[in-house]
Amino acid sequence: MSGNTKRKKQVRRGAAFLLLVVVVLMVVVEATRTMLVGEFSLRKSEVQRTRVRTMIAAIDAVSVLQKETIELPLDEANQERIVVTSDGDQRVIARWMRGDHVVDQITRQQPVSESEK
Repeated sequence: MSGNTKRKKQVRRGAAFLLLVVVVLMVVVEATRTMLVGEFSLRKSEVQRTRVRTMIAAIDAVSVLQKETIELPLDEANQERIVVTSDGDQRVIARWMRGDHVVDQITRQQPVSESEK
């Protein structure tokens, strides 16, 4: 009978070890998922900041021209472009377009020049 009790203890140790391995695996998988979500979030926010900086640069570049609407091509393969529109109230709107859809837009007030005051 003593041989039989040893076998039961080994089985119990094996089950405990298996449970420990499963718990460690779950922790590793969750940590990896958290790191990936963080990386994707970081990249998305960096793309957003780059897009805003590009639209601000487009507004600054176009503000010297006295045209109402100007389209600046970005990527013809994806039909991406920036459309800068100026209205009479010194407000300038830059829209990041992909095809016919607005991906992002910003609005800026242009300062009134000394000659217009």
